Amino acid sequence: MLLDNSSDLIAHHHRDHLADGRVVEMAQLINGQFLAISHDALALYRSADAIHDPLGNGLLGSISIPVEYHLQPEQGGYLQRHKAGYVGLSHDMTLLITLNDVQLFASREDALRNQNEIVRLSLASS
Repeated sequence: MLLDNSSDLIAHHHRDHLADGRVVEMAQLINGQFLAISHDALALYRSADAIHDPLGNGLLGSISIPVEYHLQPEQGGYLQRHKAGYVGLSHDMTLLITLNDVQLFASREDALRNQNEIVRLSLASS
């Protein structure tokens, strides 16, 4: 029997909708937290249901994506592929997930070189 020794930091992901109807990708991290990816922000939640709480209970942190880097959906969503800490987003945008942070880059090349970071969201929970 082979053991699943995956290095993926995303356990699974699904699409959801915010109260205003916008699409959001919900990626469950292996630590149990959920990373929400929308066209204009990244947010970290304690649970997937917390995105629907109007009081923001369960929100651990969020960061806006500058207008010039807003994500455009591709095939109905933003998250296209993931492996280990690499997350390929629509139109070649890239997230790197480390033990401490999530970083957004405009391209795979920038992410591989860890240069020209657009935004960074801390994974340290309160």
